[in-house]
Amino acid sequence: MTRSNGDDQTSVCVLTPTGRGAVAVVAVAGRDAVKFVDGCFLASNGRSLDRQPLSRIVYGHWGTVEGEDLVVCRRDEHEVEVHCHGGVQSVAAVVSQLVAAGCDEIPWQEWISRQHECPLEAEARIALAEATTSRTALILLDQLQGALRREVEAILAEIQSGEIAAAEARVDCLLANFSLGLHLTSPWQVVIAGRPNVGKSSLINALVGYQRAIVFDQPGTTRDVVTTHTVIDGWPIELSDTAGLHATTDSLEVAGIELAHAQLARADLVLWVEDATASDSMELLKQQASDLGLELPSRQVLVLNKIDLADQPIPANAIATSALTGQGIEHLLAAIVQQLVPDAPEPGSAVPFNMRQASLLLAAKEACEQGHQANASAALDELLVRGE
Repeated sequence: MTRSNGDDQTSVCVLTPTGRGAVAVVAVAGRDAVKFVDGCFLASNGRSLDRQPLSRIVYGHWGTVEGEDLVVCRRDEHEVEVHCHGGVQSVAAVVSQLVAAGCDEIPWQEWISRQHECPLEAEARIALAEATTSRTALILLDQLQGALRREVEAILAEIQSGEIAAAEARVDCLLANFSLGLHLTSPWQVVIAGRPNVGKSSLINALVGYQRAIVFDQPGTTRDVVTTHTVIDGWPIELSDTAGLHATTDSLEVAGIELAHAQLARADLVLWVEDATASDSMELLKQQASDLGLELPSRQVLVLNKIDLADQPIPANAIATSALTGQGIEHLLAAIVQQLVPDAPEPGSAVPFNMRQASLLLAAKEACEQGHQANASAALDELLVRGE
């Protein structure tokens, strides 16, 4: 049953995803839910909705006897579901008539929030709908089933019993998982960068397994940022192929390089690519970054591409690849995962996954550090109690 929103307003919400489908579900909840639906629905058995059995599907028409045929189910005394054809206009017609009758249309996220006493579990259910891989979905499912709530409750109990150091250590563990949690619904940004004509576009094609970027042996082919989504070891990744970084006066290339700089600034990981056939390729890479005023990020993988054409030793801190033959690609994929997710959480682990949770955990940590036990408890309580 949907929880009350704290007033007498009756709400309507489309529960199925936006777009065309075979069947759409429109839910109505509140004091006047049965009354408002009954004013629009004509049951084939001739009974009013309040006389229909609970949890029983009832066939009828919407609006008039010539209106759209659909089914209605009275879930309880204050909640009704309307199951109609899944076309955009059919759904809009049902919702608009209910709004005209007096319903307040709300987004599905708010509908879900009203179904859970604990906001952590409501947030997990909402996030679960946005997960794009089974691995991230399973982690969010653990949170929906109470993993994060139970950990916060345990930390609260430690604070209340005066075990502040132990509580702070557990908060630190949660915050350490936050970077991963944030990417359960949003992919990591991995940027491929380097000089022109070192095989960046060929490399992105090899990583995703199809031709996403145009490949040509003339330097400067890539002018814009080319992005593609993929999954590596169950983790969602957005790969970006950028313009070759070098000094130039060509206005189009300059614009492309500026876009590359912006992409690098927000990258979670950079794959710095150099031509393995170039002498002192690693020194070239460092010199290039220095000349362009680029600071190599803490999370980076150095890639020497075109290894199939090289005849010189490969430095230990680089990964050798051939986008043409596939040599080294599996090694590079493993290195990407190791950089982004060095310690994957065990099944059932507590993982915070949005900014609200991280902010309150940080507040609790700071309060613990300052010896403000009451403030720490208040921040953690806010994680567990839904605001009205």
